[in-house]
Amino acid sequence: MANYLALIRKADFVDLYKYGSLHINRDMIRQFSCKVEELPNRDPIFTDLSNFANAFDSTFTYLFIHYEHLSGRENDVNIADVRGVYPLDYEAKTELSISLDPRIEIHNPLWPNAVYDLQKRQYIQECRNGVSNIWKLYNISDSIESVNAVLTDSTIKEVVDELYENRHPSGDLPVWVYIMRYERHAFYPNNTIGAFMDTVNAIFNYHQKREVDSAEIESTMIMQFLQFCNSNNPNMQFGEVLQRLNAEPKIANFIKLAKDIMPDFDLIKIATLFYIYRNRYKEEFKYEQTWEEYGKSNGVDFSIACYMLGCILGHEHTYDCLYEHLPLAIFKKLKVEVKTDIPNDDNNTTGEKVTEIPVKDDPVEEELPDGEPIISDESRTVTSPDEPATNETEPKMKAKPFPHFPCMMGKPKRGGGFAKSPKPKKVNKMDDYLKLESQGWKEIKEDIKLW
Repeated sequence: MANYLALIRKADFVDLYKYGSLHINRDMIRQFSCKVEELPNRDPIFTDLSNFANAFDSTFTYLFIHYEHLSGRENDVNIADVRGVYPLDYEAKTELSISLDPRIEIHNPLWPNAVYDLQKRQYIQECRNGVSNIWKLYNISDSIESVNAVLTDSTIKEVVDELYENRHPSGDLPVWVYIMRYERHAFYPNNTIGAFMDTVNAIFNYHQKREVDSAEIESTMIMQFLQFCNSNNPNMQFGEVLQRLNAEPKIANFIKLAKDIMPDFDLIKIATLFYIYRNRYKEEFKYEQTWEEYGKSNGVDFSIACYMLGCILGHEHTYDCLYEHLPLAIFKKLKVEVKTDIPNDDNNTTGEKVTEIPVKDDPVEEELPDGEPIISDESRTVTSPDEPATNETEPKMKAKPFPHFPCMMGKPKRGGGFAKSPKPKKVNKMDDYLKLESQGWKEIKEDIKLW
């Protein structure tokens, strides 16, 4: 008898148990000759198997089965051949013990600590997919590879590590890490000038190699200048703010600091564009035709900002917009009815003929006298970095009660209550609350049973 270890989805194990047999992808099985107790020392087996696992939110999505096989195709498994069921971690063991037949023994996980690194690797891929989606949406001229040479894989890994370990950048790290991990704690205005203030804060964080409190930089010339601009014209456009920054001699030291940090690029422009769009798309990413014009006028600086945005939003927050924009071949083809008058031979009167015409995917553009395009496709929004991406045709939503911080949030279970994996999290800020809520998490009320 040969021994095999297979990584399968929990749903597949349910089918195996219910129907008695299962065909497994060969990529998801490995033969082993050691004792089962020695498998935790064989990390390459876990790496090989998990390399083909799809992304998952909860560790109980997958499980390992140990089975024996005598002859025939080793990836055709019978339930009688299964010798053991192993969860990915201890929280998954608890969930599987509750959800599967109570007669099934759920053993301790073989590699409980390796799952954490697997989830981080998958999240890095999620970041890459987010970048790819934005590139497909806007046909950005700079290649992903060329921008990746600036924002390296190690930079993205550092951002993900800090996100998973809930820590903030400190020490000698790339400036891009400080920009992407920056969180607004001050009451900056929710406009373009506020995004410039975010940039100033992030650059000072990098310069000081720590998270600088916003109160420490309120008295600097650059912050006083931006506060003055906001007081006099809070609707000042992105290009105008940039122009004034470069023309104001009193803040030349800050401009020089940003140039010294990144001589080959306009760091202020890159970071501010990133913050404008990151703030705008916290809840929903939308297509903006003017992005293409900004790409042409801002070149590689714009491409770098888009790369960071794709990493932060990831595939989860960009795929719906991409699918709508393509659109996917599997989507229903929309049709309109066109009525035309035709003669009726029977009574010599006019009848109606209905013709179905497929709706074109591409919007029809008309030119106004001043050259501003009108987009007839209502599913696409036309805005600039200085304008909020809104849709007046959308129904107004009822306001939700404001959460009382700190609060606990968890991942709901289908049968009610909350899962133990992933662990419920304590949330202290609205940004964290909204981020988890967008991923399907819910606030845990005191009267709700956790699991």
